[in-house]
Amino acid sequence: MSGKICQECRKAFKPSRKSQRFCSVRCGNRQRDRQRRHRASSPGTAIPKAAAAEAPALKTHDSTVARFAAVQVESRKLDSLQTKLRTQSENLDHLEAEISEQRATISDLRGELVRLRVNQETDAHDLIHLAGRLLALGQTTGVELDNATKDLFRRRGWTTAARQTEARR
Repeated sequence: MSGKICQECRKAFKPSRKSQRFCSVRCGNRQRDRQRRHRASSPGTAIPKAAAAEAPALKTHDSTVARFAAVQVESRKLDSLQTKLRTQSENLDHLEAEISEQRATISDLRGELVRLRVNQETDAHDLIHLAGRLLALGQTTGVELDNATKDLFRRRGWTTAARQTEARR
């Protein structure tokens, strides 16, 4: 199929079937409405007198039917929106439950982190105390420390003079 020109808006379009004349349903509806208005305003289509007497009743009935149809459409839209709202509310409830669980987990993890930091500080203090005792013991017994241990003590600022006073305590 080759491209065609819409008979309403004059835009090029690719038809889905050979007999398609309009690019969209909207353009087809516009053309049909224009033709109906044109036929209704033509002089040869006057309403007979008997039908003219019934016309007000028909107009009232037509407007009531139109209103009823509009109410039904709005009712369907309202039902659809209420369904969407219920679904979103359920999703929100699920998300709030997840958030609550995640907050509890975060709180537990923070507590664990504090506990681990305290343990780490305690371990570091214990190691410093043991290193001081080792240095003092090495000096008291006359056993010399290996070079790696000496370098470690030097980097930490643990000199023999500082540790000798600690060993006496």
